[in-house]
Amino acid sequence: MDDIVARQIINFLQFITIGVIIALIFDFFRAYRSRKKVKNLTVVIQDIVYFVIVTIIVVVSIVNLLDSNLRLYIFIAIIIGIMLYISLLSKFILKIYDLFFKILFGIIEIFVIPIRLILQIISKIYHFFEKYIKKCCKRIFNMISFIYKKVKKVKVPKIKLKTKQKKVS
Repeated sequence: MDDIVARQIINFLQFITIGVIIALIFDFFRAYRSRKKVKNLTVVIQDIVYFVIVTIIVVVSIVNLLDSNLRLYIFIAIIIGIMLYISLLSKFILKIYDLFFKILFGIIEIFVIPIRLILQIISKIYHFFEKYIKKCCKRIFNMISFIYKKVKKVKVPKIKLKTKQKKVS
């Protein structure tokens, strides 16, 4: 009997930990959204991803830790874990996530700036030569059109081929 109660207490504590993990993942998405402005469609996609991740965590935990035995106290433990995390750790973890995203976006920006610069240079070169290319192409098109019209007007005489006639003797 004591072994069963001890096992249930351990399971209860494990699922409190899972509740903390679920809230940690939620704060990750929340910190990302606060750092980077996202569109409504992106929020919906992120919510679906979050839901899938949480579902996988809960189902795998129930299968592995409880041998697929579903108990009400497990869901209570998850809710307690979420509430403990939000009341005790959320503000601190959000600051850590915010710093993480600040550093990550800074590193990404270091790689993006040269690419943007190269694309701007290519764009400027293209726009500089664009009018000359259009003029050149227009002149070539006009010459071809002119030649085509002249050739079309010229009547080519039909050439008759002489055939050899056989002499009849």
